[in-house]
Amino acid sequence: MPPGQLKGQLLQSRLEYVRAQHGTAVLERVLQALPDEERARLGALSRDGWFPFRSLTLVDRAIADTLGQGDRIVVDLGRASARDRTELLGEHVALVSVHGFLSRLAEEHRRFHTFGRAEYLRLGFRHGQIAFFEYPETDPVYCLSGSGYIMGAVEQLSGAAARVEELTCQCKGEPACRYDVRWEER
Repeated sequence: MPPGQLKGQLLQSRLEYVRAQHGTAVLERVLQALPDEERARLGALSRDGWFPFRSLTLVDRAIADTLGQGDRIVVDLGRASARDRTELLGEHVALVSVHGFLSRLAEEHRRFHTFGRAEYLRLGFRHGQIAFFEYPETDPVYCLSGSGYIMGAVEQLSGAAARVEELTCQCKGEPACRYDVRWEER
């Protein structure tokens, strides 16, 4: 398998978000905005298949350009992806610790990516930091959607507002994309 691959379910959640929130016609416009090679690759999209990292950033940019909502829609794409994952918990969502989820997110990084690594550090009762290292490619769009994913997951699990701030970024030549995560009491 070539380096820099990620699971197809990350792409599927983006495309499903567009279909559910904006309709099939808008999804078709997003797909038409992609290079031919990328459209062909997405034609074989499967949840458990491996796809180039670049595919995700191209899809995110095509969505942002088509919808004309810039960074906000990219953050929303990450939040929607988190909702997809945490909704699987159903009525048990309140029983899952935010710290436990973020620790598990770091531990399972290699389950969804063939590259990089992640670490989680608990800093307080409702405060922690998660960092992603050693990405062979970087893109600010991925960082924005990652911020949205973390925020969406924490809000779903805590039932309260969350704040996520990217403290360092590999796109700026720093060793990790490090997110400071804080959430309020329910």
